[in-house]
Amino acid sequence: MAVIAFQFHAMSLYGQKLSTYETLAAGFANPPARAYPAVYHWWLGGNVDKERLKEELLSFKEAGISGFTIFEIGSRDTAYVRAGPAFLSKESLDVIKFAIDEAGKLGLEVGLNTASSWNAGGTWITPVHAAKSIYYSRLKINGRGSEKNKLPFPEIPKNDPWGKPRLIQYGRDGKPVYYEEIAVLAIPNNTSDQPLDTAKVLDLSEYYNPKSETLNWKAPAGDWDILRYVCSNSGENLVMPSKNSAGSILDHYDAAATEFHFTYIINKLQSVLGDLKNTALKSLYMASYEMKGFTWTTTLPAEFKKISGYDIRKCLPALFDEKIFAPQFHANFRADFQRTLSELMINNFYRKSREVCNKYGLKNNSEAGGPGLPLHNVPVEPLKALGNLDIPRGEFWIHHDRFNEKGIDIIRVVKEISAASHIYNRRIVELEAFTSFQQWGEGPFEMKPSGDRAFAEGMNKVVVHGSTHNPAGTGHPGIVYHAGTHYNDKRVWWPKVRPFNEYLARISYILQEADFFADVAYYYGDTIPNYGGHKNSRFTAGPGYDYEIVNTEILKEATAKNKKLLLSRNNALFSVLALTDEVRINPEILIKLKELADQGVMIIGAKPKKVSGYRVDPNVTGLIDKLWVDAGAKDLPGKGGKVYGNTETSAALRSMNIVPDFSYPGKEFYKLDYVHYTKNDLDFYFIRNTAGEWISRNCSFRQNGKVPEMWNPLSGGIVSLPIYNVNSDQVTVPVTLAPYGSMFVVFRQGKANPRYTSIDKNEHPPLVDYTMDGIYVWEEGNFELSGRDEKRQFTNYVNVQNLEGSWEVFFPEGWGAPKMAIFPKLISWTESNNDGIRYFSGTATYKKTFQHEINSSALEKKKIYLDLGDLSHVGEVWLNDQRLGITWARPSRFDITSILRPGENTLVVEVANTWSNRLVGDAVTGSKYTRTHITATNVHGLNHQSIQWKDVPLIKSGLLGPVNITTLKPVE
Repeated sequence: MAVIAFQFHAMSLYGQKLSTYETLAAGFANPPARAYPAVYHWWLGGNVDKERLKEELLSFKEAGISGFTIFEIGSRDTAYVRAGPAFLSKESLDVIKFAIDEAGKLGLEVGLNTASSWNAGGTWITPVHAAKSIYYSRLKINGRGSEKNKLPFPEIPKNDPWGKPRLIQYGRDGKPVYYEEIAVLAIPNNTSDQPLDTAKVLDLSEYYNPKSETLNWKAPAGDWDILRYVCSNSGENLVMPSKNSAGSILDHYDAAATEFHFTYIINKLQSVLGDLKNTALKSLYMASYEMKGFTWTTTLPAEFKKISGYDIRKCLPALFDEKIFAPQFHANFRADFQRTLSELMINNFYRKSREVCNKYGLKNNSEAGGPGLPLHNVPVEPLKALGNLDIPRGEFWIHHDRFNEKGIDIIRVVKEISAASHIYNRRIVELEAFTSFQQWGEGPFEMKPSGDRAFAEGMNKVVVHGSTHNPAGTGHPGIVYHAGTHYNDKRVWWPKVRPFNEYLARISYILQEADFFADVAYYYGDTIPNYGGHKNSRFTAGPGYDYEIVNTEILKEATAKNKKLLLSRNNALFSVLALTDEVRINPEILIKLKELADQGVMIIGAKPKKVSGYRVDPNVTGLIDKLWVDAGAKDLPGKGGKVYGNTETSAALRSMNIVPDFSYPGKEFYKLDYVHYTKNDLDFYFIRNTAGEWISRNCSFRQNGKVPEMWNPLSGGIVSLPIYNVNSDQVTVPVTLAPYGSMFVVFRQGKANPRYTSIDKNEHPPLVDYTMDGIYVWEEGNFELSGRDEKRQFTNYVNVQNLEGSWEVFFPEGWGAPKMAIFPKLISWTESNNDGIRYFSGTATYKKTFQHEINSSALEKKKIYLDLGDLSHVGEVWLNDQRLGITWARPSRFDITSILRPGENTLVVEVANTWSNRLVGDAVTGSKYTRTHITATNVHGLNHQSIQWKDVPLIKSGLLGPVNITTLKPVE
């Protein structure tokens, strides 16, 4: 494959234009830098050692990291983690400049988080630009009292509802330095249980003198409550700032505040970097929005009236008492209030920050509005928020699920991000990846399943969470941010991590270059806040079908083309529009559904009960009954101009003669997962094995007039598939996947002319391996090759030579293990009676000399493989002084056909594990080989439990085997 890539490169040098296929094949073999993963670079306490920083950046480059986001943050440990200068102070800027300059020399791209921790904000945020809330006071009066009443200033608790002190500046008069009057209302002191009518709420703002705080109003007869509403600071601080960087959170709903914040940061950066366009700094990052207090901003009343069509002031009591008005009124008001907050935040924070960043040649990226519901109560419509960024970003964790009552993993926010990137034509789908509380407990193979799952939901740019900067003298494994897969040069297996990063880059490259394909557009409703859920959770299109999530804004822009739904921004076409189950439907969406249905678009979904909003045209309301019809699968698509209720998505697709895009026996159990992308006349199916065991299936792909290839992201290799069957609407290919294995099955234009159409053993195909040299079967037995004109039976044999006997194992000095030990057989280090080996963390070297007879095989075109069996966690292999490579995923197998020699052979295997066992050993024995501030960890299988190191189970480590040499003969 390297030769192919070189040929493509040479053609481009001589001015020949590469075809789409040639370009993508070359990029797959050798991905460009932009496809490689980036990392969060945590600067704990803001304390940075330049020499160590330089070493770390070089290690990024060597490991295949494309860039990093500088993320200063505080630490829960203040003894081991020393405090540095205040964020963006002169000393801080000096280090930031150093990092960006060094990154530029290495070709790395840099992002900068816009705060010391999160949310956005800092020490420079003045009260007028700080986060705001609404407060009120109550004064009881009656019609017999004075016309003039002094209204009390609302009480602002010193601590927030979570017990943290509010950072609010107060003047000498005891009032906040910043506050603005909102309204003064009078409501009758109603002691009955009847809901209050807004007609009885009196707006007295014009009778109120804010300077004297006096209300000059003669109350009518009866008892009245006078409510004074004031906007002042919420007092929320940055969540986890470094010691010298604590400051206020920004008002995320105020455009002036956003412009001030980002301009301040950019001016500071320009003061040391000059024109930012000429630096390695490419983006400013806003971490997830996790404010907790009640939110308000000064422009909210005007925006509310603009969006909702009525004044908010008489409705203010509903913000604090959900039962004061009638339930229907309250529901409508809350929906309008949430929509207003959403528009304010999207326009005044995300869109405004993008405008400011772009002005200076930077991009903005964020986990916009989230992770939102149901994890955080973030008041935005997430797809629209993400779509207003340059680069949308989400997140996923490994071995740390958090399911809500509906069984939805609320911290796997991937499908939503990819949908936003697709429908708003943003191209890049960034994911804060591999977050974990398993401190140093995993290797790349443990990360792979969750990463592949994210790829199958649309991720195309990995941002590993995260890599912590370690100043000199921190020891091993050093200091870390308390969450994350610790992805830095302190890791045991770090010197061998590049092939894993290359794997991530190959998949990312294809998914960046191609376009997502799905049969179904899923409208997730008009509720704000909202959330999409992980793939096949809130919605599923059925086994073998995929879907895109769309929102109100995008659906309103959609049109029909050849009876399909067409999205205007990315020109994606969908055969079915599926609606979420909503009690109230947006009137504009209802009108759009009528338009699309009349043009033949298949629309399915539960019938809503009513149209949302106060003032709805009765003709619009009547559309619900006119549009909806219940229909079984046999009735579809019989009635044009209708929306079909009580209909399964897959049934609707089948009624349209649309077979599954990807299918295999047992697809109902989702043992194989897939995602489909297209580029011109190429189709890419990324498929993954969700289980830790081998699987072989006849997989069918909805393709016609194309021929299949296998693109292997582990190696970058491309092989034309010699066995496949073509019928009128599908191509069926025998596919074998290793435990948690993955591959691309790619279809390109060509004449389908396979010699054989299937290879079978009982119900499923055998474990088959396609190579440039032929087909090899990894199991013994009788098989049948079927072709269009012939059938051929053959018997396959597999010759396995176990490398039995003892091994020499060499350990590095200074870590408690002996310099060398003899292992009579392969066992986990944790089974050793020697504590130095039992608790060893590091890289050990296995060595064995074995004999291979010259006449051990008379086969022609044979393949000989070295199979290491199981190892933990990453291995690097040499045979007869020739490097075979690094293995991090199953199977740990190498082709040694041309390297194995008759007589004596020498095998060397380096195996690197994780720090977990040595940390346990130190806790149990009192040894001091390790140094870190992390005292406990999560253990896989005991979700959300923090276990002290002394109680943590040891992790199997070392070369576990069995190691064997396997000889195969080609099928043909």
